[in-house]
Formats: sequence, structure tokens, C-alpha cells
Amino acid sequence: MTAHSRRLRTDRRQQVLLGAAAGLYAAVGLGVLLMLLVSSGPLLLRVGVWQALLGVHWNPLAGQFGLVPFMSGTLLVTALAILLALPLAMALAVVGARVLRGTGPSLMTRGLTVLAAVPSVIYGWWGLTTVVPVVRRWSGGPGFSLASAGIVLALMILPTLAVLFQDALTRVPPTWQEGSLALGATDDQTLVRLIWPAARANLFRAMLVAVARALGETMAVQMVIGGQTIWQLNLLRPGATLTTQILTDLAVFPPGTAGYRALAVMALLLMAGMYMLVRISERWERTP
Repeated sequence: MTAHSRRLRTDRRQQVLLGAAAGLYAAVGLGVLLMLLVSSGPLLLRVGVWQALLGVHWNPLAGQFGLVPFMSGTLLVTALAILLALPLAMALAVVGARVLRGTGPSLMTRGLTVLAAVPSVIYGWWGLTTVVPVVRRWSGGPGFSLASAGIVLALMILPTLAVLFQDALTRVPPTWQEGSLALGATDDQTLVRLIWPAARANLFRAMLVAVARALGETMAVQMVIGGQTIWQLNLLRPGATLTTQILTDLAVFPPGTAGYRALAVMALLLMAGMYMLVRISERWERTP
């Protein structure tokens, strides 16, 4: 057998292994989706999709499966976290990409990467001992609230968002920046009028990654949110999200019960939300 034939056989084996791995991954994903559809289907057929999605009362033992309290809690906590983390992450990214010199940017990236790898329960512990008492003292409420969850979540996604923002800014060709400065623009003008617009697509995708991380977070949010299942829009009151309610009730409702099927509907909503984020990212990437 010639060397060329051996290389061809090796390439074919690698292609088969990679194809098998990709097929197994797709099969697992489809299996999860099928399991959720089978689990949630009977409840949706009996209660109705819109009644489940638009209901505001959650009491599965009494036949009330409204998911509005958890959907609104998820959106409020995620929005607050993004609003708090976005300017801080951009400031860190600008410092790392435009201000620090030498080994400064790499050291900053390493530090942020370490913070991004910290287990979520540690952030939840910090929120429990620091954020909750501050919110309680400031608001006069219980402290466990949507606001506390948003603050903890903002700190969690901040390192990831800052690293992605910094990478997006450093991808802008240096020659463009040098040309802008040579034409008389200041550093600030170059940043605002050249670098940010040029990095817009990568910055937007980084923000979508942060949103996905915030939507899927469970443990840290569960430790500080309070777990109240009543629909309300007051950030200073306890609440719940889709993920925290799944964690709370998964051990309560055995498989086959109506409550278990309602939790499967929540999981489907989360998967649908992630799919929408992926589609938005793809559309944005194709936009000229």
C-alpha cells in the first residue's frame, strides 16, 4: 500500500469518526426536544397553548398553569443584568484594547477569564451575603428580589461580555485606526466613529451570548430571587424565572403529573428562546 493510499484511508476514517460524532450530537439534541414535546404535549392539548402562556396564576395542584410570572421574571432579570453589565463590560473592553500596553491586555483577559470560570454558586453566595442585605436596607423589603437576581447576574456575565467585547474591538485592523488618527481624529473620535461601527456585528453577537448566558442561569439566581410565583412587575419584590421554577418544582412533581408537564413547557420555552437568539445572530451576520 502506497503512502498516498494510507493517507486516503486515514482521511476517510477521520471523516467517518467526525460524521458519527456530529450525528450522535444531533441525535441527542433531537432526543431532548422529542422528550420535552412528548412530556408537554398532553398538557398543551388539554389546557391550550395560549391559556398556558398567557395565564398569570401558577398552582398546578389546582389546575392553574399560567407561565406569565416566570416569563416576565426571566425577561426582567435578564434585561436588568444586561443594562448593568453592558456599559461596564464596554469600559473594560476599551481599557484592554485601547489603553493598556505591553502585557496589560493579556493579564486583563486572563483575570476576566478566571472570573468567568467561577462557579455560579459562588456568585449566588456573594449575592446572598452582600446584595440581598443592601437591597433589603435600601428598599425596606425582604431583599430577595428580581433586582438582587439582576445584580448578581450582571456580575456573572460581566467577565464573559468584557472578554468578547475586547476581542471584537481588537479585530478592527490597526491600519484603519492609524489612518483615522493620521487624518486628525482624536482617540475618542476614532473609537466612536470608526472602531465601534466596524466591530458592530461582533459586538452584537457578544451581547447575544451574554443574553443566552443570563437566560439559562439557574443556581445563582435561585439563591437570591425569593421564589415567589405571583405575577408582579416590582423589581424590589421576590419573583421567579423559568429556570428557577424548574429547579424548584422538578423534585416536587413526579413524571406524568400535570405539574411535571408544565415544567416541560417551561423547558420548551427556554429552548425556543435560545433558538431565536441563534437565528437573530445569523440574520445579523448576513446583514451588510
